[in-house]
Amino acid sequence: MEIVETNPKQRPGLLTVLCILTFIGSGFGVINNLMGMIMSPIKNFLGPEFFEMALEEVQEEPARQFLERALEIGQKAIEHIFEISLTQFLLYAASLTGAILMFQLKKAGFYVYAIAQVLLLFVPAIFIGFNLFVNIGILFSSVFTILFIALYAINLKKMN
Repeated sequence: MEIVETNPKQRPGLLTVLCILTFIGSGFGVINNLMGMIMSPIKNFLGPEFFEMALEEVQEEPARQFLERALEIGQKAIEHIFEISLTQFLLYAASLTGAILMFQLKKAGFYVYAIAQVLLLFVPAIFIGFNLFVNIGILFSSVFTILFIALYAINLKKMN
């Protein structure tokens, strides 16, 4: 005689909402970084003179120094656009996979998601280096990363 469970595990509402938000965010990340990889050859058309034109408009020294630093970071990002986009594409795909697994109440999805999200925080720093702009980005992004990981962790006991 086969035993049939009449009350299968139900997904908690919070987990459903988190997964849907992650489907949207990580799905957008996958598409955005796929476009970044496709568009990466455009970097060949953006030489240093493109950035120097922006500096010509700024006369005040503090603003000029700030803009020079920002443009230097922008140039590094453009130089590594394919590598950054590829790395983020893979990590967002892993994050999306983790969310799909958690939506199916599989605990392994939490670990896949958490690792991918933590690694995503440091992708810019790996390719561009730590600096004021990257550090601020990491700080703000880490708030949402920690929040989502904590909220998913609350639901771990409901997963297999």
